[in-house]
Amino acid sequence: MLCISGRSKLAFRPLGLLLLLIAFSVVSGCAGSSLSDFHLSNPFAKKKPTTIDKTAEQLALSGMAKLEKKNYEMAAEEFKKIKEHYPYSKYAILAELKLGDAYFGEQKYGEAALSYEEFVRLHPRNEVIPYVLYQVGMSHFLSFSSVDRDPDETKLAITSFEKVVQNFPQSEYAAKSEKQLLECRKRVISHMFSVAKQYYGLKCYSAAKRRLDTMIQQYPEAVADLGYGPLIQKMLAKCDKEAPKEERKPDIWTRIGF
Repeated sequence: MLCISGRSKLAFRPLGLLLLLIAFSVVSGCAGSSLSDFHLSNPFAKKKPTTIDKTAEQLALSGMAKLEKKNYEMAAEEFKKIKEHYPYSKYAILAELKLGDAYFGEQKYGEAALSYEEFVRLHPRNEVIPYVLYQVGMSHFLSFSSVDRDPDETKLAITSFEKVVQNFPQSEYAAKSEKQLLECRKRVISHMFSVAKQYYGLKCYSAAKRRLDTMIQQYPEAVADLGYGPLIQKMLAKCDKEAPKEERKPDIWTRIGF
């Protein structure tokens, strides 16, 4: 019979501990940890916290209070924390909505539009959708920079405002959207008129005529509101006279897509 002395018993203990640590390292490896990581890590290095010291309700109340005080940047941080740490809480949907409001208040209109659009995708039947669509439109509307630039943001705003008017005609945001639609169309007309004047000045009368005709046919209210009517009619009279004299081939401006 094999006899194990007291000394040899002590000798086995480190081996048993080593086996236990190896087993632990195999299990913890699934979580991205290992003995070498533990051994080589810097104990003084700052680590990103994985917990948060506020509940979802506390974050929501704090975010709303900051929003009320127009501290938009800090409000956005509170709402982002709810989305990150409490995505399944009852306050998550509030955070998704109010994050857009915080960005909008900061005048970060691109981020606001993305946030509102995400809300529409996630909650298409929510009762606040008329408001959110209106805010999408306003975010794009306020992102517009210059009449001389192609008004893509204005066109996106038109699409959003039209959705409110068509799908939620009884909501309070339908009337607001109608008003903004006129402003958007005036912007489109201003851009088209600017381009038409350039063609007209270059004696490219056919190209100028196409744009002038579109303006008075598709946007008569905006044309009238801007007071462009008399000048457009004067320009069209000359275009009608001179356009037939032009060569049938497309002018250089049309060929390059201007």
